[in-house]
Amino acid sequence: MEENTIKVGDFIIVQRQGYTKLHKLKAHGTLSIGSFNVEMDNVVGEKYSDTFQMKNCPANKRLFTLEKVDEVPSAKSVTIEKSGVDNRNITDDGQSQNLTTEQIDKLKSEELNSNNIVEKLITNSKTFNSKTEYSQEKYIKKKEKKYFEYVQIRHPTIRLLATMFYRQDPAKTLGIRIDDLSQIITYSNIQSQGTHLLYDSGTSGLVPAALLNQIGRDTTAHLIHIHPGNECQKSALVAMKFPQEQLDRCVNVNLYSVLRCFYQNKDSFSDEPVSKKMKIDEEAGPKKAGWQKDNERACRLLETGVDSLIITAKEHPVTIVDELVKFLNGGRYLVVFSLSREPLQELYNHLKEKLDFIYIRIVNNFMRNYQVLPERTHPEVNMTTGGYILTAFKLVS
Repeated sequence: MEENTIKVGDFIIVQRQGYTKLHKLKAHGTLSIGSFNVEMDNVVGEKYSDTFQMKNCPANKRLFTLEKVDEVPSAKSVTIEKSGVDNRNITDDGQSQNLTTEQIDKLKSEELNSNNIVEKLITNSKTFNSKTEYSQEKYIKKKEKKYFEYVQIRHPTIRLLATMFYRQDPAKTLGIRIDDLSQIITYSNIQSQGTHLLYDSGTSGLVPAALLNQIGRDTTAHLIHIHPGNECQKSALVAMKFPQEQLDRCVNVNLYSVLRCFYQNKDSFSDEPVSKKMKIDEEAGPKKAGWQKDNERACRLLETGVDSLIITAKEHPVTIVDELVKFLNGGRYLVVFSLSREPLQELYNHLKEKLDFIYIRIVNNFMRNYQVLPERTHPEVNMTTGGYILTAFKLVS
């Protein structure tokens, strides 16, 4: 039950209609949701998935507070008296609305109610009755969305985070969409046992979070998360709030540092139990830095080979694959994601020259959302084709 209770310090997703925002809950903190500055104290101690209504704060007209509600009342339908034939005589000169900005802000501060505000905007519009029925519906929908006063507090999930990051800025996650992410997990055959190797150079922690989530709690599997910088990107990892034992099975190491450690100290790795060896090393000399311990731990895991290799890189993947694929056990898959086809084509040709890879493929998922309305069913206009995924099967040597 505690996991379903909202606490200070938690990462939460605030959803207002189709808009979602990741927020770290702080004591006496506020959050900007569109044009609303909202006080978040009232959500502490409540349950995830609860719905709250934004209410005016009496002490500060520019601040809103949240009040828990059992359900969102259905939107009151606005009666359209008449509609125009076309919009050719309507000009957007900024003079069609009789209400001023100050009067609209006063409506919001007096009593925030999207239905009432939309009705007053329609009543005071000079051109609303001249618009076509379709334009009137769009106008009402747009205004209801702008002044909608209900929010839902949701627990972060991989699907929510992937959708939110992609909507905000696809570059933050290398352009990985939710369908790309599901294909990466499927092709790499992530399981709750074994060791899985990931090279990630900039997905805001989305891919390692997804793989760690797939590995699951209280399992024996490990994830080696290799990154190019001094610190890995882990926004999504932190937001998911994994238990400590699950986080401990994710080893974050720098690419160059861990390879240097592996090749320089290769002879020192043995089949001796890790916990015993670490204890002996700690007693033998001064304490090592955390990154050094992580490197040694990763090297011991790499010594036995990995059961999957996933690469999501901004860089050209050929060199990275050459350095890491030697750790991949036979009978396992290599999965490489790129937003562009050309780097994967070069990698395809490169792997074709090797004798230990077969079934090399490049796939592209083109998932497209559709708007389904009477006489207005069509694909969404602003869509991308997603990225490209190369998969290859390594033969048993």
